Amino acid sequence: MVEEYDTDLGSQSSRLKDMIIKEKDAKIQALSLDLERAKWIIKFLEQENKQLTDKQDLLELQIIKENWHKSRRAKGKLTSIEEDNDREYLLEKLNIHLEKLLQKANKEKIMLRHMAYHYLTRNKICKRRVKQLKTKLRRALRTKKEQDKLKILVEASFAQQNN
Repeated sequence: MVEEYDTDLGSQSSRLKDMIIKEKDAKIQALSLDLERAKWIIKFLEQENKQLTDKQDLLELQIIKENWHKSRRAKGKLTSIEEDNDREYLLEKLNIHLEKLLQKANKEKIMLRHMAYHYLTRNKICKRRVKQLKTKLRRALRTKKEQDKLKILVEASFAQQNN
């Protein structure tokens, strides 16, 4: 009678362990899917942001050009010294603008490196957790097999004693 309760408790605990492990595996898979989705969303948003900033930069360059042409037309005919000064001014303005774009691109590059590192480490942590859960599962299965062997031996010894 006592052995029946022990075997029922052992099978229930192993079922509970199996259910918990399956649940944890499902959660890990869901988290990894969420991670992949987040990576794709981030990549899409970064590309969209880059396209918008490129459009904005082109528009700024176009506005600078238009302003330069307007100021040139408004002044009328310029002397060669004024034309040189005007070109220098335009080139300086373009240079400043391009330096700002370069700084912005460098900041984005640094941010992307940090993001990539963050998601790589997060992925490693998830993989490590999956590995730990698998080893726990293997251990639980081994102990279950050992318990089954012991149960067979106990039942055999009781059968011999009863005969």
